[in-house]
Order: sequence, then C-alpha cells, then structure tokens
Amino acid sequence: MRTGLLVVALLLAPAAAQAAPESALDRCLASEAGATTIGQIQCIGDELKVQDARLNRNYAKAMKDLTPEQKAKLRAAQRAWLAFKDADCRSLQDDAWGTLSRVSANMCVLERTIERADELASYPDR
Repeated sequence: MRTGLLVVALLLAPAAAQAAPESALDRCLASEAGATTIGQIQCIGDELKVQDARLNRNYAKAMKDLTPEQKAKLRAAQRAWLAFKDADCRSLQDDAWGTLSRVSANMCVLERTIERADELASYPDR
C-alpha cells in the first residue's frame, strides 16, 4: 500500500509543480549566481526591492482615505512593525553561525516584507 501512495505522490508532483509559477526569486536562486552566499543575498535583495515597493504602495493606499486618528494609529503600527522586523531578522544573523545566517536574515526581511505588504493590501477602508 505504501508503494501505491508513493506512485500517486510521484504522479501528482509534476501537476503541483506546474500549479505554482516560478518566481523571479526562484529563478535567480536556481541560477549560477544563486549558488553562492553573495549571489543568494543579491537574489533576495532584488526581490526585496520589488516587495518593498509593493509594501509602500499598499501603505499609501491604506492611508489615503483614513481619518487623522486612523492615520496616526496605522503610522504607529507601521513604525512598530519596522522595529520588530529589523530586530527579529537581525537576531538570525551571527558570524558564529556561518555565512548562511546572512542568507537567513535577509530572507527573513523579505518574508516579513511580503507578509506586511499582504496585510496592508487588505487593510480596512474608512
């Protein structure tokens, strides 16, 4: 029975892989440049620029029609989120853990930025 499940899993794997389009980050990390720590950090940095711009657009859109009190609350929340993101991701980098900790810390910044951009995209209207 386990063999049957393995066969089914192997048959479904290509379909699952086709369902999720490969991102620019995935392509970069799979390239020759993505084979080094510096290359991985560059790939992550390139995607961070895209996601940071998206976050900024979503923040501006969220702020657009808020009352002054609502704007002040969102501004305070965004500043607190920035401080959290920076501290949280810095905690993942330490020279004693090797150079891959730099990749982990940079990936953390990217992941947190994507999450926050998504949150801001669905921020309530006034």
